[in-house]
Amino acid sequence: MKIILITSKLKFEDTGAPIGGSVVDLHLKAKGLVELGHKVTVVTAFSNENRIPCAVPYAVFERNIKGRGLLGIQLGVHTILKEFSKDADVFYMDGHMFLYGAGAYRLLGGKVPAVGFFNVRLNAWADASGNAARPSILKRVKKSMRYVIEHFIGVPIANHLDAFIFNTPQVQRMYHNFGIGKDKPNAVIEDFIETRGIIERFGVTASSVEKHQKTALRISLLATGRMLPEKGFDILIRALSNVRNRQNYRLILSGGGEEKERLEKLTKELGLSETIFFSGWVEKEKLYQFFKEAHVFIFPKWWIEYGSAVLTEAFAFGLPSIIPGGGALEWLAKSSALTFHNDNVDELARQIEKLGESRELRVTLAREALARAGELDAGTLAKRLEHTLTSAI
Repeated sequence: MKIILITSKLKFEDTGAPIGGSVVDLHLKAKGLVELGHKVTVVTAFSNENRIPCAVPYAVFERNIKGRGLLGIQLGVHTILKEFSKDADVFYMDGHMFLYGAGAYRLLGGKVPAVGFFNVRLNAWADASGNAARPSILKRVKKSMRYVIEHFIGVPIANHLDAFIFNTPQVQRMYHNFGIGKDKPNAVIEDFIETRGIIERFGVTASSVEKHQKTALRISLLATGRMLPEKGFDILIRALSNVRNRQNYRLILSGGGEEKERLEKLTKELGLSETIFFSGWVEKEKLYQFFKEAHVFIFPKWWIEYGSAVLTEAFAFGLPSIIPGGGALEWLAKSSALTFHNDNVDELARQIEKLGESRELRVTLAREALARAGELDAGTLAKRLEHTLTSAI
């Protein structure tokens, strides 16, 4: 089967590792489809942002859509689809960015089936989780106008796509509620991470995670990401200040961003400077070392609808997790994590204590996490993606 994947960019580190979750996901999808025997091409729509210093197992064609507004991007991807139609049996594309142009391609007589992948909300939608700062009145008016245009004009066009893939049931529900994709073939396929590669490389086994947890003298907690207000690192710091026997814990906060200085100040004010270590931005290999040394992974706050590649990586290291409940992270973790209500500092503190004081519970959740990682390996997910693309044809 000839499969063409259309995305915004491909950006790799000098070591050949993809930069960013969306690039990792797209790269592993293309790679997995190649390994299943398909002829795979990736077309980048904003190729001036590409950085590909290494060989990749699929063909790459670079194009540059000049328009960056909603209409310009849709016209640009429509042109790309028409150009590559003779070379494809099916198109796969980053749906949230290209859905209207792809729908118009099929509506106007395009012959090749088109499948959209959706893992984030549309720009026209308001933030439903309270994670984003309230915009100005002018911006709210503009967004309202865009919402109306996309809902009444865009949705019927987008529904000419042949199939829809979502990375969580919660994202799927958002799009269905907006009117997109609910009457077409659907699949929910999690983010692609090479979990088995991590497991094999670092020798993670059920017995090794049990030993790691049972021999812990001081519980190492890990949280990582860009330090923005909506990521809730301040919630974790305040929770740790409420933990009993906090001398038994060490927290690594890995990452940087606009909130880092304020978080360091808060840490000092709460008397946690000896407990919390700020690593700043680190290379992936160093982050993996943090994963290997940690006993518990914590996600202090996240959009309720979104999954997380970094949480999946934590599973591969056999790490029990503490995450906000009631959303996509809990769905992703299944039985390998403890949960707390969003923004509830005291409840997070109690869950830290619960894991910190029970080796048996940490071992049980660690085993569950490792099993979940095996289910989420990119090679396994590639077969589900192949089935969805084949079904569209």
